[in-house]
Amino acid sequence: MNMERFYREEDLFPKGIAAYEERPYGILFYNEQNRDSYDSNHALLYRHRIDDPAAVLEDVLRFYRGKGIRPNLYGSAFDEGYFAEIGSVLSAHGFEHWSEPQRYMVLKAPSTLQPRPGIDVQRASHWREEYGSGIFEPAGEPWEIPVAKRALENDNTLFFVAAVEGRPVGMTYAHTAEGICRVDYLLVAPAYRKMGVGRSLIACFVEHCRQNGIEACYLWPGDDSAERIYHEAGFRYVETRMADRATLRSE
Repeated sequence: MNMERFYREEDLFPKGIAAYEERPYGILFYNEQNRDSYDSNHALLYRHRIDDPAAVLEDVLRFYRGKGIRPNLYGSAFDEGYFAEIGSVLSAHGFEHWSEPQRYMVLKAPSTLQPRPGIDVQRASHWREEYGSGIFEPAGEPWEIPVAKRALENDNTLFFVAAVEGRPVGMTYAHTAEGICRVDYLLVAPAYRKMGVGRSLIACFVEHCRQNGIEACYLWPGDDSAERIYHEAGFRYVETRMADRATLRSE
């Protein structure tokens, strides 16, 4: 399977949730109202566009410091291992770097998931404050609330909410761009985990994709439990890519 279009979307998906400025070496994503979100505040670096890493890092530092944002760096999904190559330059400029495994799964098979009785899943078209108070805040991820709000402002966002007795307890959202669908997030309030909420959300999402001819859909699961759910939904493991990440050490 040719994965290049998936890598391209993995690089560019923050355009839907953050402001950005183009640079010859990459893209500077930022959201001054949500400084705690890494996906909303990072410099995307392309190895093949960089001749002088030190000059690039100095420009990145100037940009984010000028906005009062702690600088973060993402390597392009095309460029595994680049941050290790320039590790000494990153360290000299105050960055610590690491690599994160991303297990790409693509929707390729029929789903065997069924929504659980008593869990009502609906597609949402606008933000409700109880999504934040009922799902994100109990899960300890309040910084994702502005990200989700911004995503819902985009026409290409698919946002599904699960409710129990009328109370929102879980959500998942995805977006479509250039013929690709990326599953961006799945979150269930802690008190409602292991009750089938995640399965119900993904079952309804995949059924929506089937009914609307959305085929090129991908994600990377956060853990083994999530991967099992996605496998039941028809997603199949394709490959693992190592994602380069770096953040500025505390000053």
